Amino acid sequence: MVEKKIMVDLSHINKKGFFEALDIVPKNIPVAVTHTGVSGVYEIWRNIDDEQIKAIANTGGTVGVIYCPRFLTNTSTTCSVDKIIDHFAHIIKVAGEDVPTLGSDYDGLINLPREFKDITYQPILVQKMLDRGWSDERIKKILGLNFLRVIKGVAP
Repeated sequence: MVEKKIMVDLSHINKKGFFEALDIVPKNIPVAVTHTGVSGVYEIWRNIDDEQIKAIANTGGTVGVIYCPRFLTNTSTTCSVDKIIDHFAHIIKVAGEDVPTLGSDYDGLINLPREFKDITYQPILVQKMLDRGWSDERIKKILGLNFLRVIKGVAP
C-alpha cells in the first residue's frame, strides 16, 4: 500500500493486527483510522483505545470519529451529536488537535445521531463545537485539514 501511495486505514482490524501493521509502515508515513469511536468515551470491541490513538498520532496520522450511535454510546438507535464531540474531545486530550477528523461513514447503512438526517445537517456539529468554546482553527482541522494533511503525506 505504501509503495502504491495508498493510505493505510486501520479501521477494521483487531488490536494485534493494528500494531503489526504499524510495525511495517515506514515511520514517516501517516496512518489513519478513518471511522471509529474511542474506548475512553465508550468501551466497545470496535473502538480504539488511548494506546492506539497515540500510535496513530505518532505517525502524523488521523482518527475519524464515526457518527454511528452504537459506537458512540450504549444505544443502537440514536444519540445526541454531543457524543461525536465527546469522542473528538477525548482524542484531543490524548493526542492533540492535529489527530481527530470527521469519520462519518455516510453509507446509508448506519443510524445517525438524532439531530442529523443527512450531510446537510453538518452545521449542527460545527455549532456544538463552537458552543464548547473550540477555536475556529481546531474546528477547521477536524472538518478536513487534518485529513488533507494525511493524504498529502501519503501521496505528495
